[in-house]
Amino acid sequence: MTRRLSRCLSIAKKIGDRRVDKVLCAIFEREERAYMDAEKNYNEMVEEVEARREYRHGLIVELMKIERDFVLDECLAVLRAAEQEDFAEISRLIMMGHSAALRAGEKGRIARKLRKLA
Repeated sequence: MTRRLSRCLSIAKKIGDRRVDKVLCAIFEREERAYMDAEKNYNEMVEEVEARREYRHGLIVELMKIERDFVLDECLAVLRAAEQEDFAEISRLIMMGHSAALRAGEKGRIARKLRKLA
């Protein structure tokens, strides 16, 4: 590798091998791990939002049992809107986790192909 490839050289020093296929394999394995960690983080965030939504839904059910007046109706409307926002956030996090899993799979396939070359 030439001096112009300073980033590749730094990775080559870390893994102890200057062959291009080994360096590329290390890069793709690192990216695969990063995307797998991101997917795990998204799944944890989904669980946290789901717990918050369930708690809020319990409050809504309890408030609906009480006699209704204007203030209570306004509070219920705010809680229902927040619950809908939680649903939207959950769906967004699920989509982001799915796309991270797809990218991790893609990087893993490339890394496996590079390992077969060596």
